[in-house]
Amino acid sequence: WDRPGPGRVRPAVFVPIAEQSGLIDELGSWTIRQACRDGLAWSDIKVSVNVSPAQFRNPNFDNQLTAILRETGFPPERLELEVTESYFIANSDQARRAIDTIRGLGISVSLDDFGTGYSSIGYLRSFNFDKLKLDRSLIVGLGSDERVKRLVEATIALAEALDLDVTAEGVETEEEARLLKNAGCTAFQGFFFARPTSAGAVTALLKSEAEDRSAKPMVESSVRRAQLGQPT
Repeated sequence: WDRPGPGRVRPAVFVPIAEQSGLIDELGSWTIRQACRDGLAWSDIKVSVNVSPAQFRNPNFDNQLTAILRETGFPPERLELEVTESYFIANSDQARRAIDTIRGLGISVSLDDFGTGYSSIGYLRSFNFDKLKLDRSLIVGLGSDERVKRLVEATIALAEALDLDVTAEGVETEEEARLLKNAGCTAFQGFFFARPTSAGAVTALLKSEAEDRSAKPMVESSVRRAQLGQPT
């Protein structure tokens, strides 16, 4: 939050206050709506939004999501909601119903920060998650501690056994990315790939990559014609 005067305020500071004051529903809905609006410019890219447990507890949350999707025109299959495991442990029955309802809208649900709490296999089996996000704390020491390596491999294997996608959070070095890939992880986020940035910068990056991909076949074709002695 770029607050005029005090400057930048981290989510760890203002989100708990919003939850305690009852403003989290309004703030959370604004965040999802804005993410959907921004994401319309990113063809075929899934957009992930962190959701407060307080939003999940709102019995009208699914109606809010339906209204946002209708208003923005954003495809539900491209929206993913992330929530931490503490909510599911404290509100298992309500959480299960909420997840089923949200997935019924075509929206996927991922378990965020896995490895920071109880990390129970039992509740992983009982909830219909679509993805598991490995917390940074779980991969620290991956390149130097054999126990960490085995733990990460076992966690990824567990997710695969439960048909869950896996994203590794907090990947900061090329070695971590390589070891995670070797362990079976196929999606990553962290400073090694990019720093937090604006929606406009993401749009420019995707446009640049699309132009590079379209230009590459043209270059290769010109090279082949030149090798064959044909006009380029």
